[in-house]
Amino acid sequence: MALEGQQDGDIRAVLALSRAEALAGTKRTLTLPEGQQIVIPVPAGIRNGQEIRLEGRGQPSRNGRKGALVLSIALEHIEPPRQSRHCQSTGMIMLLTALTVFVMGASVILLYFTVIQPNQLRAQTTAASVTKSTATSPSQARDTAQAGAIAQAQMNATATVQTQAVAQTKATATVLQHIFNQETSGNPVLNDSLNQQDNNNWEVDSKADGGGCAFTNGAYHVSTLLTGFFSSCYDHSQIFSNFVFQVQMTVLKGDRGGIIFRSDPTNTKFYLFRVGQDGSYDLYLYVDTTGSNAQLLAQGSSSVIHTGLNHPNKIAVIANESNLSFYVNQQFLVSIKDTTYQSGSIGVFADAQTNPTEVAFSNAKVWTL
Repeated sequence: MALEGQQDGDIRAVLALSRAEALAGTKRTLTLPEGQQIVIPVPAGIRNGQEIRLEGRGQPSRNGRKGALVLSIALEHIEPPRQSRHCQSTGMIMLLTALTVFVMGASVILLYFTVIQPNQLRAQTTAASVTKSTATSPSQARDTAQAGAIAQAQMNATATVQTQAVAQTKATATVLQHIFNQETSGNPVLNDSLNQQDNNNWEVDSKADGGGCAFTNGAYHVSTLLTGFFSSCYDHSQIFSNFVFQVQMTVLKGDRGGIIFRSDPTNTKFYLFRVGQDGSYDLYLYVDTTGSNAQLLAQGSSSVIHTGLNHPNKIAVIANESNLSFYVNQQFLVSIKDTTYQSGSIGVFADAQTNPTEVAFSNAKVWTL
């Protein structure tokens, strides 16, 4: 039985998109089985499971006409983080939980393009393989050969797309690494060891849950006792638009920590980049005080992250217009495009995923672009 909506000669594929891409729209360049490259426009607002059907881009059918290229949209569904009504401070309190997924933005996204052989052709191949050779007719042999050739062409197309995507991703990572090295080679406009309070006016307070923001033992400590949530601490001295923000983070106990940037603390609008002592990372966009409205923009795990407690990691973001690129230990990690926020304050946070958490921050630096 053929798949619903599938016709003889159709090629079906899965097109993986981030939620940011689905919201804003994007384009993909695909290589068809015969080697032709086509640009696929993805309209803004496309939904998970929706199909893009391109007639005449499939394989030749039995009646001589080409079938369609059918792309099924796959969006990652992630449960949004929670935000607490407790843990209130003079700045603001934000709390969240998240899972992990890699989403590559900027100019390059790794495409998972899986071509599925039409069920009707599979049925022909299966029928031909189980038929005794003494009963196989010349027409059946030709159908079997055609089905095998189409299947091989589809596999070759998948391999071509994946190889091109990997090569393009590596090239982009090299460029973004060079940009980071270049932009951080000069003198920062903010250079704070975070060993004590100074003109940068970092938030110092106690949270309702017993955690807080404090300078302790030569570092800036952020803590939260309420599991499933996080506590944030802000620099109240400046607003930044296009910049590089880097800080060293050490999880002393518990789970995770990270940075907040382009923030409007009063209205709970900001980007939040989180790194776990288990080697995971994720990026969220907060749009209001309702935690369920927070949008996951990227997530994954990386070997460049030093795992375990008491192991420092330097985490950084380059925010240049709509391009957001992230680095851990001065190594490129992931990049996305998002136009929601263009400027705001910076901050740090501790996140108690499953355990009360304390994170020490030091050597905060900002370079303007």
